[in-house]
Amino acid sequence: MATVQSPPEVIIKRARRGALEIGEERLAWTMLTPVLLALLALGVYPALSTLWFSFQTGGTFGQGTSLAGLANYTRLLRDIQFWNAFKFSILYSIITVIGQMILGTALALFANRKFPGRWVARAAILFPWAIPTATNSVIWAYIFNGQYGLINSLLEHVGLISSTHPINWLGSPQLATLLIYVLAIWKANSLVALLVLAGLQTIPEEVYEASRIDGATAWQTLWRVTLPLLRPTLAVTLILRTIESLQAFDLISAFTNGAPGNATQNIGLYIYVQIQQYGDFGYGSTIAMVLMIVTLAFIVVYMRAFQRPGLR
Repeated sequence: MATVQSPPEVIIKRARRGALEIGEERLAWTMLTPVLLALLALGVYPALSTLWFSFQTGGTFGQGTSLAGLANYTRLLRDIQFWNAFKFSILYSIITVIGQMILGTALALFANRKFPGRWVARAAILFPWAIPTATNSVIWAYIFNGQYGLINSLLEHVGLISSTHPINWLGSPQLATLLIYVLAIWKANSLVALLVLAGLQTIPEEVYEASRIDGATAWQTLWRVTLPLLRPTLAVTLILRTIESLQAFDLISAFTNGAPGNATQNIGLYIYVQIQQYGDFGYGSTIAMVLMIVTLAFIVVYMRAFQRPGLR
Protein backbone atom coordinates (compact mmCIF):
# COMPACT_ATOMS: atom_id res chain seq x y z
CA MET A 1 0.00 0.00 0.00
CA ALA A 2 1.10 3.55 -0.71
CA THR A 3 2.12 5.45 2.33
CA VAL A 4 0.09 8.47 3.23
CA GLN A 5 2.24 11.52 3.73
CA SER A 6 1.55 13.70 6.68
CA PRO A 7 0.65 17.36 6.09
CA PRO A 8 4.05 18.65 7.26
CA GLU A 9 5.84 16.45 4.70
CA VAL A 10 3.58 17.72 1.90
CA ILE A 11 4.22 21.31 2.94
CA ILE A 12 7.99 20.77 2.97
CA LYS A 13 7.98 19.19 -0.51
CA ARG A 14 5.87 22.01 -1.89
CA ALA A 15 8.21 24.57 -0.34
CA ARG A 16 11.23 22.84 -1.87
CA ARG A 17 9.52 22.69 -5.26
CA GLY A 18 8.63 26.35 -5.01
CA ALA A 19 12.18 27.32 -4.06
CA LEU A 20 13.53 25.30 -7.00
CA GLU A 21 11.15 27.02 -9.42
CA ILE A 22 12.12 30.43 -8.07
CA GLY A 23 15.80 29.57 -8.45
CA GLU A 24 15.27 28.45 -12.06
CA GLU A 25 13.31 31.59 -12.79
CA ARG A 26 16.07 33.78 -11.36
CA LEU A 27 18.67 31.90 -13.40
CA ALA A 28 16.59 32.38 -16.56
CA TRP A 29 16.26 36.13 -15.94
CA THR A 30 19.98 36.36 -15.20
CA MET A 31 20.84 34.71 -18.50
CA LEU A 32 18.32 36.84 -20.38
CA THR A 33 19.48 40.13 -18.90
CA PRO A 34 22.29 40.77 -21.45
CA VAL A 35 19.88 40.09 -24.31
CA LEU A 36 17.24 42.38 -22.84
CA LEU A 37 19.80 45.14 -22.32
CA ALA A 38 20.95 44.75 -25.93
CA LEU A 39 17.35 44.99 -27.14
CA LEU A 40 16.81 48.12 -25.07
CA ALA A 41 19.98 49.70 -26.43
CA LEU A 42 19.49 48.69 -30.07
CA GLY A 43 15.72 48.77 -30.32
CA VAL A 44 13.77 50.66 -27.70
CA TYR A 45 16.12 53.61 -27.28
CA PRO A 46 16.43 54.36 -31.04
CA ALA A 47 12.65 54.04 -31.41
CA LEU A 48 12.01 56.48 -28.58
CA SER A 49 14.67 58.86 -29.93
CA THR A 50 13.04 58.76 -33.36
CA LEU A 51 9.64 59.48 -31.80
CA TRP A 52 11.12 62.44 -29.90
CA PHE A 53 12.84 63.87 -32.99
CA SER A 54 9.59 63.59 -34.96
CA PHE A 55 8.22 66.40 -32.78
CA GLN A 56 11.30 68.58 -33.34
CA THR A 57 12.12 71.06 -36.08
CA GLY A 58 15.01 73.24 -37.19
CA GLY A 59 18.69 72.69 -36.51
CA THR A 60 21.03 70.48 -38.51
CA PHE A 61 21.72 66.77 -37.96
CA GLY A 62 19.78 66.76 -34.70
CA GLN A 63 21.57 69.76 -33.15
CA GLY A 64 19.80 72.98 -32.24
CA THR A 65 16.27 71.65 -32.76
CA SER A 66 13.16 73.04 -31.09
CA LEU A 67 9.79 71.58 -30.21
CA ALA A 68 7.36 71.73 -33.13
CA GLY A 69 4.43 69.64 -31.98
CA LEU A 70 2.61 68.02 -34.91
CA ALA A 71 4.09 70.37 -37.52
CA ASN A 72 6.15 67.62 -39.16
CA TYR A 73 3.14 65.33 -39.41
CA THR A 74 1.08 68.13 -40.93
CA ARG A 75 3.86 68.77 -43.42
CA LEU A 76 3.87 65.07 -44.26
CA LEU A 77 0.23 65.18 -45.32
CA ARG A 78 1.02 67.82 -47.96
CA ASP A 79 4.27 66.27 -49.18
CA ILE A 80 3.59 64.84 -52.66
CA GLN A 81 7.08 63.37 -52.91
CA PHE A 82 6.52 61.43 -49.69
CA TRP A 83 3.24 59.99 -50.96
CA ASN A 84 4.90 58.94 -54.21
CA ALA A 85 7.63 57.19 -52.21
CA PHE A 86 4.96 55.66 -49.96
CA LYS A 87 3.03 54.31 -52.94
CA PHE A 88 6.20 52.88 -54.46
CA SER A 89 7.15 51.19 -51.17
CA ILE A 90 3.75 49.54 -50.75
CA LEU A 91 3.65 48.26 -54.34
CA TYR A 92 7.26 47.14 -54.10
CA SER A 93 6.54 45.21 -50.91
CA ILE A 94 3.37 43.53 -52.15
CA ILE A 95 4.70 42.52 -55.57
CA THR A 96 8.16 41.39 -54.51
CA VAL A 97 7.03 39.51 -51.39
CA ILE A 98 4.38 37.62 -53.35
CA GLY A 99 6.93 36.76 -56.02
CA GLN A 100 9.54 35.71 -53.45
CA MET A 101 7.09 33.52 -51.54
CA ILE A 102 5.81 31.73 -54.64
CA LEU A 103 9.17 31.24 -56.33
CA GLY A 104 11.02 30.46 -53.10
CA THR A 105 8.44 27.85 -52.04
CA ALA A 106 8.57 26.24 -55.48
CA LEU A 107 12.36 26.06 -55.34
CA ALA A 108 12.23 24.57 -51.84
CA LEU A 109 9.79 21.87 -52.98
CA PHE A 110 12.11 21.09 -55.88
CA ALA A 111 15.24 20.99 -53.69
CA ASN A 112 13.46 18.72 -51.20
CA ARG A 113 12.96 16.00 -53.80
CA LYS A 114 15.37 13.08 -53.90
CA PHE A 115 17.47 13.01 -57.06
CA PRO A 116 21.18 12.66 -57.90
CA GLY A 117 23.14 15.84 -57.40
CA ARG A 118 20.54 17.39 -55.12
CA TRP A 119 23.24 19.24 -53.17
CA VAL A 120 24.31 21.03 -56.37
CA ALA A 121 20.77 22.28 -56.93
CA ARG A 122 20.54 23.49 -53.33
CA ALA A 123 23.84 25.33 -53.62
CA ALA A 124 22.70 26.97 -56.87
CA ILE A 125 19.45 28.09 -55.25
CA LEU A 126 21.34 29.81 -52.44
CA PHE A 127 23.78 31.55 -54.79
CA PRO A 128 21.82 34.83 -55.22
CA TRP A 129 21.50 35.25 -51.45
CA ALA A 130 25.22 34.63 -50.93
CA ILE A 131 26.11 37.72 -52.97
CA PRO A 132 25.85 40.99 -50.99
CA THR A 133 22.78 43.04 -51.90
CA ALA A 134 24.73 46.13 -52.96
CA THR A 135 27.03 44.01 -55.13
CA ASN A 136 24.01 42.39 -56.76
CA SER A 137 22.52 45.78 -57.53
CA VAL A 138 25.75 47.17 -59.01
CA ILE A 139 26.15 44.10 -61.22
CA TRP A 140 22.59 44.44 -62.47
CA ALA A 141 23.10 48.17 -63.07
CA TYR A 142 26.05 47.37 -65.36
CA ILE A 143 24.18 44.56 -67.11
CA PHE A 144 21.24 46.83 -67.94
CA ASN A 145 23.28 49.93 -68.73
CA GLY A 146 21.87 51.58 -71.86
CA GLN A 147 25.25 52.29 -73.47
CA TYR A 148 27.50 49.33 -72.69
CA GLY A 149 25.29 46.86 -70.84
CA LEU A 150 25.34 43.13 -71.52
CA ILE A 151 21.63 42.89 -72.29
CA ASN A 152 21.71 45.56 -75.01
CA SER A 153 24.83 43.96 -76.48
CA LEU A 154 23.10 40.59 -76.71
CA LEU A 155 19.95 42.11 -78.22
CA GLU A 156 22.07 43.99 -80.73
CA HIS A 157 24.01 40.82 -81.58
CA VAL A 158 20.84 38.90 -82.45
CA GLY A 159 19.46 41.85 -84.41
CA LEU A 160 16.58 42.85 -82.14
CA ILE A 161 17.89 46.40 -81.61
CA SER A 162 20.38 48.67 -83.35
CA SER A 163 23.42 50.32 -81.81
CA THR A 164 21.97 53.74 -82.63
CA HIS A 165 18.76 53.06 -80.69
CA PRO A 166 19.65 51.12 -77.51
CA ILE A 167 17.07 50.43 -74.86
CA ASN A 168 17.48 52.82 -71.95
CA TRP A 169 16.49 50.32 -69.29
CA LEU A 170 17.20 52.49 -66.26
CA GLY A 171 16.09 55.71 -67.93
CA SER A 172 12.46 54.62 -68.20
CA PRO A 173 10.35 54.75 -65.02
CA GLN A 174 8.35 51.68 -66.07
CA LEU A 175 11.36 49.57 -67.08
CA ALA A 176 13.42 50.64 -64.05
CA THR A 177 10.55 49.77 -61.69
CA LEU A 178 10.05 46.40 -63.37
CA LEU A 179 13.76 45.60 -63.11
CA ILE A 180 13.77 46.50 -59.41
CA TYR A 181 10.90 44.05 -58.86
CA VAL A 182 12.73 41.30 -60.76
CA LEU A 183 16.01 41.97 -58.94
CA ALA A 184 14.34 41.90 -55.52
CA ILE A 185 12.52 38.64 -56.29
CA TRP A 186 15.66 37.04 -57.72
CA LYS A 187 17.75 38.16 -54.76
CA ALA A 188 15.52 37.10 -51.85
CA ASN A 189 13.74 34.01 -53.17
CA SER A 190 16.84 32.08 -52.05
CA LEU A 191 16.22 33.00 -48.41
CA VAL A 192 12.57 31.99 -48.71
CA ALA A 193 13.65 28.68 -50.27
CA LEU A 194 16.11 28.07 -47.43
CA LEU A 195 13.52 28.72 -44.71
CA VAL A 196 10.81 26.69 -46.41
CA LEU A 197 13.25 23.85 -47.09
CA ALA A 198 14.07 23.76 -43.39
CA GLY A 199 10.34 23.51 -42.68
CA LEU A 200 9.94 20.70 -45.18
CA GLN A 201 12.67 18.72 -43.43
CA THR A 202 10.55 18.67 -40.25
CA ILE A 203 7.54 16.98 -41.91
CA PRO A 204 7.60 13.23 -41.14
CA GLU A 205 7.74 10.87 -44.11
CA GLU A 206 4.92 8.86 -42.53
CA VAL A 207 2.53 11.71 -43.29
CA TYR A 208 3.23 11.42 -47.00
CA GLU A 209 2.98 7.63 -46.86
CA ALA A 210 -0.47 7.91 -45.27
CA SER A 211 -1.46 10.39 -47.96
CA ARG A 212 -0.36 8.00 -50.72
CA ILE A 213 -2.23 5.13 -49.09
CA ASP A 214 -5.39 7.26 -49.07
CA GLY A 215 -4.97 7.74 -52.82
CA ALA A 216 -4.20 11.47 -52.78
CA THR A 217 -2.60 12.94 -55.88
CA ALA A 218 0.58 14.99 -55.74
CA TRP A 219 -1.45 18.21 -56.08
CA GLN A 220 -3.84 17.17 -53.29
CA THR A 221 -0.91 16.25 -51.05
CA LEU A 222 0.63 19.66 -51.64
CA TRP A 223 -2.50 21.62 -50.77
CA ARG A 224 -3.92 19.42 -48.01
CA VAL A 225 -0.77 18.11 -46.34
CA THR A 226 2.42 20.01 -47.17
CA LEU A 227 1.22 23.62 -47.15
CA PRO A 228 -0.92 23.29 -43.99
CA LEU A 229 2.04 21.78 -42.13
CA LEU A 230 4.26 24.55 -43.49
CA ARG A 231 1.92 27.29 -42.31
CA PRO A 232 4.05 28.38 -39.28
CA THR A 233 7.17 28.52 -41.45
CA LEU A 234 5.38 30.42 -44.19
CA ALA A 235 3.96 32.88 -41.65
CA VAL A 236 7.38 33.69 -40.17
CA THR A 237 8.95 33.94 -43.63
CA LEU A 238 6.18 36.22 -44.87
CA ILE A 239 6.60 38.56 -41.90
CA LEU A 240 10.40 38.70 -42.28
CA ARG A 241 10.24 39.38 -46.01
CA THR A 242 7.58 42.07 -45.59
CA ILE A 243 9.60 43.89 -42.94
CA GLU A 244 12.72 43.81 -45.12
CA SER A 245 10.88 44.92 -48.26
CA LEU A 246 9.23 47.90 -46.55
CA GLN A 247 12.60 48.98 -45.16
CA ALA A 248 14.59 48.26 -48.34
CA PHE A 249 17.41 50.67 -49.00
CA ASP A 250 20.68 49.24 -50.32
CA LEU A 251 19.11 47.28 -53.20
CA ILE A 252 17.36 50.32 -54.66
CA SER A 253 20.09 52.79 -53.70
CA ALA A 254 22.84 50.86 -55.48
CA PHE A 255 20.67 50.00 -58.50
CA THR A 256 18.84 53.20 -59.43
CA ASN A 257 19.23 55.52 -56.41
CA GLY A 258 15.61 56.50 -56.97
CA ALA A 259 16.11 57.44 -60.63
CA PRO A 260 14.91 58.33 -63.16
CA GLY A 261 13.91 61.43 -61.27
CA ASN A 262 12.21 60.08 -58.16
CA ALA A 263 10.29 57.35 -59.95
CA THR A 264 11.92 54.51 -57.99
CA GLN A 265 12.41 56.31 -54.69
CA ASN A 266 10.96 54.41 -51.74
CA ILE A 267 10.48 55.52 -48.15
CA GLY A 268 13.92 54.28 -47.10
CA LEU A 269 15.61 56.43 -49.72
CA TYR A 270 13.43 59.41 -48.85
CA ILE A 271 14.41 59.13 -45.18
CA TYR A 272 18.06 59.05 -46.22
CA VAL A 273 17.63 62.18 -48.33
CA GLN A 274 15.98 64.11 -45.51
CA ILE A 275 18.45 63.09 -42.79
CA GLN A 276 21.79 62.58 -44.54
CA GLN A 277 21.54 65.12 -47.36
CA TYR A 278 19.41 67.84 -45.79
CA GLY A 279 20.26 67.16 -42.12
CA ASP A 280 16.57 67.39 -41.22
CA PHE A 281 16.36 64.90 -38.35
CA GLY A 282 12.88 66.05 -37.39
CA TYR A 283 11.19 65.43 -40.71
CA GLY A 284 13.23 62.29 -41.43
CA SER A 285 12.23 60.86 -38.06
CA THR A 286 8.59 61.63 -38.80
CA ILE A 287 8.79 59.62 -42.01
CA ALA A 288 10.54 56.81 -40.12
CA MET A 289 7.71 56.74 -37.57
CA VAL A 290 5.16 56.38 -40.36
CA LEU A 291 7.21 53.54 -41.83
CA MET A 292 7.32 51.82 -38.44
CA ILE A 293 3.55 52.13 -38.03
CA VAL A 294 2.91 50.72 -41.51
CA THR A 295 5.28 47.82 -40.83
CA LEU A 296 3.54 47.03 -37.53
CA ALA A 297 0.16 47.20 -39.29
CA PHE A 298 1.30 44.58 -41.82
CA ILE A 299 2.56 42.34 -39.01
CA VAL A 300 -0.72 42.62 -37.09
CA VAL A 301 -2.74 41.78 -40.20
CA TYR A 302 -0.57 38.73 -40.90
CA MET A 303 -0.75 37.50 -37.32
CA ARG A 304 -4.52 37.84 -37.18
CA ALA A 305 -4.88 36.13 -40.56
CA PHE A 306 -2.73 33.15 -39.58
CA GLN A 307 -4.45 32.81 -36.20
CA ARG A 308 -7.91 32.31 -37.66
CA PRO A 309 -9.46 29.00 -36.58
CA GLY A 310 -9.69 27.79 -40.16
CA LEU A 311 -6.00 28.47 -40.81
CA ARG A 312 -4.49 26.75 -37.80
